[in-house]
Amino acid sequence: MIIKRNIMLIGSMGSGKSHFGRNLAERKGWQFVDTDRVLESRFGLPIAEIFKKIGEKAFRRAEMDVLKKVCLYHEAVISVGGNFPIEHRTLKVLKKYSYIIGIRAAQFRIVSRVNRRIGKRPTMDYTNVNAFVHAMIQSWKPVYKQCDFVLDTTNGRTYDFMQRIEDELEASDVQFKARRQPNETDEVDATVASRETQFNNHQRRRTEDTKLISPKASSSTGMANKGDSNKVSSKKVRYDKRRNQKASNVGNKNRKTETISNQRTPQGGNGYEKNRNTNKRRRRTWNERRHKSPN
Repeated sequence: MIIKRNIMLIGSMGSGKSHFGRNLAERKGWQFVDTDRVLESRFGLPIAEIFKKIGEKAFRRAEMDVLKKVCLYHEAVISVGGNFPIEHRTLKVLKKYSYIIGIRAAQFRIVSRVNRRIGKRPTMDYTNVNAFVHAMIQSWKPVYKQCDFVLDTTNGRTYDFMQRIEDELEASDVQFKARRQPNETDEVDATVASRETQFNNHQRRRTEDTKLISPKASSSTGMANKGDSNKVSSKKVRYDKRRNQKASNVGNKNRKTETISNQRTPQGGNGYEKNRNTNKRRRRTWNERRHKSPN
C-alpha cells in the first residue's frame, strides 16, 4: 500500500490540467490548488505580467517555492503550471508526498486550446504556435516517464477521464493521508502549552532585565563570563555612565567643601564665614546711609 497526501497534475500548457483537476477535486470532495493562481495572489498581478516583470529565472524560482509548499497539503488536487518542464530533482521531492499524474494531449489539440486564450500564457510564442507547441511537447517527454500515471486527454469526455483516474488509483493501491482533525484533548493541551510558554518567556525576560539593571548582578556576571564582555547591552552601558557621573559630581562637591574649610583666616574660622560676615556689614552700612535723614 502506498501512502500519499495529495494528487498532483503536471504537464505542458494546454493539456487540460486545470479543467480536469478542478473536476477531480469536486468528485473527491477535496480542495483544488492551481499554482498559477497562487503566484498571482502572491504578486498581485496576472501570471503573464509576473513573468514580464521579474524575468524567467526569478519566475521559475518563485514557481518552485510554491511547489515545495503546496506539495505538503493533505486531501488536495494540485494543478502545476506548465510554463516549464519540472526538473528531475524537484520531481523526486514532490513524489514523496504527491501522487503524480501526467496530463498530455496531441499537438493539434494543444494548439486549439492555446489559441482560445491568446496573451494569457506568459511563455507562449504566438507568432509561431505550431513550432512552439512541438518543441514544448518534446521537452516534456522525459518528465512524463517519471510520473506515476499518464493520462492522454486528446479525445474523450471529462467523466470518462475522471473514471480512468479513479480506476488507476484503486489498482495502484494508493491511500491518501487525511487531514488530522483536532479533538477537545488536543485543544486543551495546546492551550496549556501556550500558557506555559508565555509564563516561561515572561520569567526569562524578567531575569534578563534584572541582570541588566542590577550593578552587582552585572558585575558578577561579567566576572563569570569574561568572554561575553563585548556583548554588554546598551541599557547597562547607560546605567554605568549615569552612576559614574553621579559619583564624580559627589566627589567634586566634597573636594570643594574641603578646600573652603581649609582656608583659615587670622581671626579664626574659614574664608566662607569671613566673606559672609563682610557682606552683612556692607548691607548694614548701605541701609544706614539710605535711611539717614539729610541735614
